[in-house]
Amino acid sequence: MSTSAQLSPPAAPATARSAPGTAPGTAPGTAPARRTTAGLPALHLAAAVGNADWHLTAPLLGVLATALHTDLATVTAAIGAYSLGQGLALPFWGRLSDRFGPRRALRWGLTVAALSAAVAAVAGDPRLWVATRAACGAGFAAVAPCAGLYHDALGPFADRRRAYARMMTLTSAVAVGAPLLAGLAARCTSWRAVFAVVALLAAVLARHTRALPATAAPPVRTRGPRLRSLRMRSLRLRSLRLLRSRGLWVLAGLGVAEGLVLLGVPALLAPTLTAVGAGDRAGLLVTVVYGASVCAGSFAVRRLTGPGRPRALLAAGGAAGLLATVLLAARPAVPVVFAAAVLLGLAWGPLHTTLQTWAPRLLAPGARGTAASVLAMSGVLACAAGVALAAPLVERGALTVLFGTLGGFAAVLTALLAGAARHLTK
Repeated sequence: MSTSAQLSPPAAPATARSAPGTAPGTAPGTAPARRTTAGLPALHLAAAVGNADWHLTAPLLGVLATALHTDLATVTAAIGAYSLGQGLALPFWGRLSDRFGPRRALRWGLTVAALSAAVAAVAGDPRLWVATRAACGAGFAAVAPCAGLYHDALGPFADRRRAYARMMTLTSAVAVGAPLLAGLAARCTSWRAVFAVVALLAAVLARHTRALPATAAPPVRTRGPRLRSLRMRSLRLRSLRLLRSRGLWVLAGLGVAEGLVLLGVPALLAPTLTAVGAGDRAGLLVTVVYGASVCAGSFAVRRLTGPGRPRALLAAGGAAGLLATVLLAARPAVPVVFAAAVLLGLAWGPLHTTLQTWAPRLLAPGARGTAASVLAMSGVLACAAGVALAAPLVERGALTVLFGTLGGFAAVLTALLAGAARHLTK
């Protein structure tokens, strides 16, 4: 019996609302699924713009503090506000994508992101600017559950994994280039132009979401106060059943472990270099090395064929992440930090793409957008909390304790996924 069968309620009959892009009773690989494939470039571009926006603030901190007449701590708070806004908005977009379809949810999210980025581009008050960055993160959060639903509609595990790997390759390349281009644009023009470009791209992509297929069965519209009341009561009951689902809590636990290891440890590499006496250029360089390694790992996953690879992928990715944390705990020197950046980057492609490919199927078809959003939310919030708790340890130089603890989480994540590997081709 598969994991999805154990942890999810029985699948809906063929006449119920099916996955996005797939008509009721239509098997994957038919015309609707091909239309989903044709619309994926627009979805991948939306993910790339959102990832670029995530990485834009760090290289502009000094310029922003001067332009907004505030201190560095205030503008740095925007990075945390962005992550918080994104993490808290993820379950909201997940439920909307399940109820109204991923195309509508993605269009609404990109519209929020475009408006927020436009306000950020003209803001003069630092508090308003930080608030708009949080709103922008909340808007781009719509990409994760919508990507989960559209990739889930592709059918076979190998096809879903390759599509996810293509998206990861693009977003990792953007993560490397966006900070460099943002710094260059700020020097040549203005920091406001950077956020204006993000607003323009998000608005264009919101318009082009029509390239993506809508759900086959639109949501039922009820009329009259009595019917609306019954509809809301049914939604509340489904939400309560979802909260009691074992699959939901498995996803949350996996997301926490993934966020601490695959997001938290890379975020601590630059502060670790500062703690061991390296300069600011070393911090920028290690970020570039990490991004290039993510790109290489994701490209390697794209080249793999056949469904029988999850166990090998998870073993390779887990071993790389675990080795990176062990090396950092044993000897946190500059060469070791760069070696860890390479290992962590290579671990991201096999682990994250395999987990994202499988995660939506832990829940029933009507809640798969929620499944993708819970996994992403747990990872983002765990990363933010972990980095905040780790900052005092980095400042005191207690790097062995810090990375030893994170190595334990890496071992737990690898063990959990290795145990579930036989279900990942479902």
